[in-house]
Amino acid sequence: MRNFQCLLVTVAFLSMPFSYAATQDLDETDFASTAASGFKVDENNNYADNLALREARKIGLGLGVGGSLGVYGFNIEINFEDADGAVAGIGGGDGYSSFNVLWKHTFLGDTVAPYTTLGYSRWYNSSASGNYKNSPVLSRVLTDQQKEEGKFATDFLSGSIGLQYTTLRGNLAGTSLFAEIVLLGDLDGADLVPTGSVGAGYYF
Repeated sequence: MRNFQCLLVTVAFLSMPFSYAATQDLDETDFASTAASGFKVDENNNYADNLALREARKIGLGLGVGGSLGVYGFNIEINFEDADGAVAGIGGGDGYSSFNVLWKHTFLGDTVAPYTTLGYSRWYNSSASGNYKNSPVLSRVLTDQQKEEGKFATDFLSGSIGLQYTTLRGNLAGTSLFAEIVLLGDLDGADLVPTGSVGAGYYF
């Protein structure tokens, strides 16, 4: 009888690591399930909507042509919430450089969703080189003296409305294309300059 009791104790003791491992596996499964449901994404990397992807992937990198950065621009987007984030970018054109800081609000949608931005943009040049005079934006806001000297720093209030296509499913989830209409308000004058931008990006 005593030997039988010792055998039961030994079996129980030896089975403890297996029980613990099973519990850990269950906990990890539950955690993964909870995390996935929190981000509305399944095991195949399929997101329920565009805001679910933005909630799960906080950083976006992109490049664009036109808009508040000039001929070209590179930007980083940080999603503080599923619908709201901050955008910072650098860019320029022939004979000038630029940077911007924007707040972006994205509306709920599927792969295609509208968004708006509002912020500040600065275009500048410290030398007289380049064909900045050919810029349709700068030609409207620079004074004759600035055009002649080639040294300027122009501040804009930038606002836009656009449409963004975001892949929500599969291995390409996170890739994005966008097109927007931009309105630049010259803070040194009273000029409002319409322009536009198209580009692509990826959310990590």
